[in-house]
Amino acid sequence: MISLFDLFKIGIGPSSSHTTGPMKAAWQFQRTLVQFPSVARIAVTLFGSLAWTGKGHSSDKALLLGLSGCLPETIEPDDAERRFVDIKAHGLLPLSFGMIPFSLERDIVFDLERMLPGHSNAMRFEAFDGNGRLLAGETWYSIGGGFIVREGARAPGPEVPAALPFPYRNAEELLLLGEASSMRIPDLVLANEIAIRCKSDVLQGIDRLAAVMFECIERGMRTKGELPGVLKVQRRASSLSERLRVAHKTNVQAPHEALEYVNVYAIAVNEENAAGGRVVTAPTNRAAGVIPAVLKYYRDHCPGSSHAGIYDFFLAATAVGSL
Repeated sequence: MISLFDLFKIGIGPSSSHTTGPMKAAWQFQRTLVQFPSVARIAVTLFGSLAWTGKGHSSDKALLLGLSGCLPETIEPDDAERRFVDIKAHGLLPLSFGMIPFSLERDIVFDLERMLPGHSNAMRFEAFDGNGRLLAGETWYSIGGGFIVREGARAPGPEVPAALPFPYRNAEELLLLGEASSMRIPDLVLANEIAIRCKSDVLQGIDRLAAVMFECIERGMRTKGELPGVLKVQRRASSLSERLRVAHKTNVQAPHEALEYVNVYAIAVNEENAAGGRVVTAPTNRAAGVIPAVLKYYRDHCPGSSHAGIYDFFLAATAVGSL
């Protein structure tokens, strides 16, 4: 079984493997530097896919934020941009024990030639003292979906206990469990989640995920202008949302109106992801739009929608997603 909180994770765009993963790896590395207060320089080398497409996925920005102590789950998108601009402008990287000089051009190397054996998304962190002596070095891999693993360590797995009340490996087993127990799929998944963590933590976690999803949609629908990047793509969610709002006032409902709303909500999330905003993986950043779009349509447009229904939605989605 894959836990709900393995599928749905809060991060920032545009990529779980190229942005969220590198930020988390950089955050982990900077934690080890408290034992080396003589650090005068940090260098990061990106290999493979991170080197080839890292600039387009804001990997350099993610690394700076992680090294300065920020995590994708908690940093606000506007604050992330402000911090990144500030570090670039002043050439100073804030660490837990003080500032050190940092140059984006000198200290982040995109190695387009080499691949490391552990994974195509590889990064090497090195810390030096004032004499150029290596104090600490670590290699990390961003293995997808925001998961990271340090070289030499075992890849992280789902937080699943040895015995679950309702284990299933495929859809047939899931349906048979439901028939045998006379339980709905959301209730089966909830029972498995409660075997990992207490029920209140599960429900509070779902509330947090839903809140981030809804805020991401709202932010995407109210923000206009160009998306980052050289292609100069214009955001569309805001104008599409306004067009729907005007059409709805005429009381002439097209048969495909429901799909129009879901499309707008999904586009809003995808544009926020492209802009480096906060999204929830489902199970990756690239797939982050559909789940919150359907969830918002359920909450805002379906008679009889409820908070309990939102819980059911996440739990049922977890069953489908894990399969």
